[in-house]
Order: sequence, then structure tokens, then C-alpha cells
Amino acid sequence: MCPQVTSIGRQGLLYLMSTGLAHFTYTNFCLPDSLRARGVLAIPNYHYRDDSLKIWAAIESFVSEIVGYYYPSDVSVQQDSELQAWVGEIFTRAFLGRESSGFPGRLRTPQELLKFLTAIIFNCSAQHAAVNSGQHDFGAWMPNAPSSMRQPPPQTKGTTTLKSYLETLPEVNITCNNLLLFWLVSQEPKDQRPLGTYPDEHFTEDAPRQSIAAFQNRLAQISQDIRERNQGLALPYTYLDPPLIENSVSI
Repeated sequence: MCPQVTSIGRQGLLYLMSTGLAHFTYTNFCLPDSLRARGVLAIPNYHYRDDSLKIWAAIESFVSEIVGYYYPSDVSVQQDSELQAWVGEIFTRAFLGRESSGFPGRLRTPQELLKFLTAIIFNCSAQHAAVNSGQHDFGAWMPNAPSSMRQPPPQTKGTTTLKSYLETLPEVNITCNNLLLFWLVSQEPKDQRPLGTYPDEHFTEDAPRQSIAAFQNRLAQISQDIRERNQGLALPYTYLDPPLIENSVSI
């Protein structure tokens, strides 16, 4: 629907994505590093940061237990050919082998594996929920998130009028298509599997099964904390409540 809702069209969107990828780094991908680099660790009332750091910590603790069980040493990581091939493929195909990105092309220690897996799980679940689930809530009022502009932005302060502003906003049919898109991507899937829910039992050993149960308990506590916090907010922040987070990208 890009040609129908944006002014840049499909080719422009591809160019925008490629430009973004060229500047994307491992620091951007790892939540604590990203928040630190952007200098937003201490600002007040930043509910995305507060909730996401709790979820990151829960995922990290869970992954640490699983990695510690299956990869007890540096050698066990280095000699896993399938793991190394997977990491290498992500580096060469997704990030085009760009060393300046900081993404690893090979993992050497359980600690490196822990960070890599934590970042992947977080971005495919919680981060996706944070950026996707509220699109209709905030974009349904079109001036909040216009998908295109019919006029160039003003170059001089104080020259904008109501008439020029309205002439800049997208036409009604474009707005309707964009609202439909926002609505579609914000819908909860009918086969929703919340974060930490694994209907398919891939582990038979007691240790990983206990780790899964502990992970689920941590997420339940985070959910309770979020709901208690939201009771005192004029505008509750719900997008990172664990039961509302999909295990993985589902649109």
C-alpha cells in the first residue's frame, strides 16, 4: 500500500530502508546500550524505557540459564558449527558484512551468545509490540502521523497559516487508506502466543523447563507492576504489558 499512502512510493521506501540499514548498529539493536547512547536513562516518566528494561532483564535472565546449560564453555560456543553459520548468515546477508555495524560475524563466548540472543528475542517480541501495537491509537488522528505531504515544509518561521497547513496534509482517500493500514497492523492475532508461552515443548530436560517456568513468573510480576502503575496514569502505557506482547513478529 506504500504508493497509496505515502508520497515517496515503493522505491522511496526501499531507499529509506537501505539508508536506515546503512546507519544501523549493534548498539541500536541492544536496548540498554541504545538507551545509554541516546542519553535517556534518567529522564522521568519514560514508561517505554522502564517497562522495556524490565522485560530485557527477564529475557536476559532466561537466556542466561538456557545458554549456561547448553554452552558451558567458550569452546562449546566456538565449535557449534550450526550456531556459527546462523550468526554468520545474519551478518553477511542482513547486514551485508558491514563491520562498522558492530554486529558479530562469529560468537566466541557464552556471554556474547547471551547478549546476541537476548537482543534478538527482545526486538522480535517486546520492541515490535512497542512500535507496532499503538500505531492506530496514535495515528488514527491523522495530523499526529500524516503519511505524506502535498507541499514542502516551510523554510521560514511564522509563515504557516491554517490554509497552508491544510493544503500540506494528505488527501482524504490517502488518509483513509493509511488509517486502514494502521488498523490492520494493530490488530491482535487470533492465534496469539504471548511472550514466554511455548505450546510446543522443545525441551524435555528439567533444567530448561524450570527456566521457562521462572521466566513466565518474572513476566507475570512485570505485568502486575505495569497494571498497578497504569492505575495512576491519565494515559496508561499498556504496549509492553507481557500478556499483550507476541512471542515473535506476527503481522
